[in-house]
Amino acid sequence: MRNHLALNLRTLGPGRTLEQKLYAAAAAGFAAVGLSQEDLESTEERARQELRLSDLRVAELEGVTGWLDQGHTARSLALVRAESVFATAAQVGASLVIAWPPSQPVEPLGAATCFADLCRAAQPFGVRVGLEFFRGSPSLKDLASAWRMVEVAEAGNGGLVIDAFHFFAGGSTLEAIEPVPADKIYLVQLCDAPDLHEWELEDRHRLYPGTGSLALEPLLAAIRGKGYDGYYSLELQNEVYWSEDPAIVAAEGLRSLRRLDIN
Repeated sequence: MRNHLALNLRTLGPGRTLEQKLYAAAAAGFAAVGLSQEDLESTEERARQELRLSDLRVAELEGVTGWLDQGHTARSLALVRAESVFATAAQVGASLVIAWPPSQPVEPLGAATCFADLCRAAQPFGVRVGLEFFRGSPSLKDLASAWRMVEVAEAGNGGLVIDAFHFFAGGSTLEAIEPVPADKIYLVQLCDAPDLHEWELEDRHRLYPGTGSLALEPLLAAIRGKGYDGYYSLELQNEVYWSEDPAIVAAEGLRSLRRLDIN
């Protein structure tokens, strides 16, 4: 049976080496990791070597920004930077690069064109681009708005990243999942959160799945009902967890996913 469990290395906090994080993820039993650009600040060859030694796959590489900047010159520069990220993704074996949404409002049709351009830039590297919606993004705060952009872009290598935190904090609904084909859901990121108002929730509130108040089981049932067969990535940015032994955090994180029948 395939192991669908991934650990986004942000979960283990700053101040750890890539080697320490990979060791904790592998020892806990994760099959894959999610990497950030910061994780690859060491030479790319060293990063590739450490990944090979860990025998972990790379479920995701974060995160491309600026691709929706206003102005042709700014967007062109952002695409050049994105190509460098895509090249790095290919080198470390990551088939998915996450595209983060802008913090300013955007015009929907033009934004879809920009997303199509971003996906086209990723094609020569054999990389998929997953659009992640953020609660704080004026135009891409929920699943419905993100799916509209992906659908209009019509990029064969463009799809969605569903982060449970932003799903609930941004007011997404289970009904919004219905029109999304399973093959356009590229990654599911999981965490829980305390019983706070949506506007009070911050990334630092992310908790182990099953220890908060988010309705994760109905969300997972809807995603599984689509036939999704990709990675479930644990992403926590909780300073309390960051202060703990990374091996303990990784092990407890894996147990929390398995309690949700994720294997």
